Amino acid sequence: MWSEYTSIEHQVPGGTYIHDLEQEARVVESGEPYLALLDCLALIRVSGEEAGSFLQGQVTCDINQMGDQQAVLGAHCNAKGRAQATFICVKQDADYLLLLPSDQVAGTVQVLSKFAMFSKADVSPEPNLLLCALGGGSAPELSPLIATVFTLPELGTLGILEPAAAQALLQGAQEKSVTVVGDNAWMLSQINAGVVHITANQSEQWIPQEINYDLIQGINFKKGCYKGQEIVARIHYRGQTKVRVFPLEIHGCEQVRVGDKILSAGYQGTVLSVAKVSDRTLKVLTTLKTERSESENLQLEQNDGCEIRVLPLPYAIT
Repeated sequence: MWSEYTSIEHQVPGGTYIHDLEQEARVVESGEPYLALLDCLALIRVSGEEAGSFLQGQVTCDINQMGDQQAVLGAHCNAKGRAQATFICVKQDADYLLLLPSDQVAGTVQVLSKFAMFSKADVSPEPNLLLCALGGGSAPELSPLIATVFTLPELGTLGILEPAAAQALLQGAQEKSVTVVGDNAWMLSQINAGVVHITANQSEQWIPQEINYDLIQGINFKKGCYKGQEIVARIHYRGQTKVRVFPLEIHGCEQVRVGDKILSAGYQGTVLSVAKVSDRTLKVLTTLKTERSESENLQLEQNDGCEIRVLPLPYAIT
């Protein structure tokens, strides 16, 4: 945990912030350089002689196309094609590291281990590494201080490092005038990018297309079979995705949580990601029916006095 190496005292629904909440949000929104300390994500290690072939038969992304220290976005589905977890997969020598929300580690290890027992693969938590993100052009400045660095167009630059390197990284950020921010700021960047990271209370609720993973390279439709693939592929080829994720800005509300409902003309959308911009302004990612995505009559179920505005996605809905 980063709290062992620096002062992280503040907690909001989108995660931690270190300094001033609005200042950290402004850094992200303005494109200034930042180093985000990520305790909201954790790691699972998949190792063993058949680690790659095992994962290839479990997840929506194409593991076979990855080189060392390359990364890909993906999902692990249940047999009904609903995302049990979403993750970023990084190849590290012969092993694979899955970066995913911290509250998803135990459940995902348990689910994957049931199938790994039939392969020469081992699935285990990896609690001894730290995670961070680099934004606003800070990657060239700080990357040399991080053991494993990778960049995805949909996510930005992330890093994995040993705890022994933590102080050097923090010192480097200070020397190079790179602002250090918490989870909340990074989650704000993910909402701006239209990327959902499914937490435990939304596990097995959504088909990957409903959280836009087909639009952000999180599904490979040519890779072959994996758990839930038949349903995911059928929806893709029949063009039946009626629910998508959209970003919203909510004014006049202090608290929104994952799982809260957005009401729209007989349909309930579900909030999947939250970040605070200020004390009474938040950004969220929520499911909506595509025909309701331009509605001016959205309401937060527990606070109908909020002002809600649909924001544009950085990619097209197809």
